[in-house]
Amino acid sequence: MSVEMTQGKSMTAEQVGEYFDDRSWLFSINGFNLHIGYFDDVDPDTDPKERHTDVLIEAVGLQAGQRLLDVGCGFGRPAIRFVQRTDADVLGINVSEEQIRTANRLAAEAGVGDRAKFEVADANRLPYPDGSFDAVWAVEVLMYLPDRLTALKEIHRVLAPGGTFVLSDYTELLDLTDEQREALAEGFTVDSLPTSEQYDDLLSAAGFTSVRSEDATPHLHKSAARIPQILADNYDLIAEKGGREFAEEFRAMLSKVAVLERDYMGYVIKVLRKK
Repeated sequence: MSVEMTQGKSMTAEQVGEYFDDRSWLFSINGFNLHIGYFDDVDPDTDPKERHTDVLIEAVGLQAGQRLLDVGCGFGRPAIRFVQRTDADVLGINVSEEQIRTANRLAAEAGVGDRAKFEVADANRLPYPDGSFDAVWAVEVLMYLPDRLTALKEIHRVLAPGGTFVLSDYTELLDLTDEQREALAEGFTVDSLPTSEQYDDLLSAAGFTSVRSEDATPHLHKSAARIPQILADNYDLIAEKGGREFAEEFRAMLSKVAVLERDYMGYVIKVLRKK
């Protein structure tokens, strides 16, 4: 399929930033880590979300003196874990000013503020010189972007020759009805996602060479199965902060998203290299 595929409904970078700024209090309830979990037997005592980060850390394989760019860093939890478990440094970027403020605070509180830094930047217009980073990862961020190919070309540009890029993101597995696309837009701000094959086309067009690709859909399904309990555990707090009407609307939206994640959406972890 052509890489110039129609992406459907999406927000601008400024709108996405405002969306997450407005909901930062809500996402912080989930421990400041917004990503799906990774469930395996390698380290069963580790929280699945942290294990997901560990899988990404293993994929980039950076050492002392090297630097990672975390595109769409959220509240910075994965980036902070990265510097705690390696000798490399990280720069996290995001379009949400509130999340960047929180990420810098959390890094300082963890005692790693000198090695984990965060700033506001747009993935479609990265303000960094060519070849600035030894590795880049983008975790559940390409899905939000109005121009994914431009963002991937920008990531390719700032990555050093021979550097590693890790894409970890949702995909579409099955065709969605109009009603399901409305639910997708309500939960994720976009009404369409690339398939795994469409991501391959985009990555190739941006100049990347594939190293390996993992179908991580089973991990998404296990994460989706945890949504009802997480919501039940935090419902009273959501109602207290957002009001009972908001809490009910949020519960209804999450119920629809859980069905999409369980039955219609996939998840991939793709490791790539810049020649």
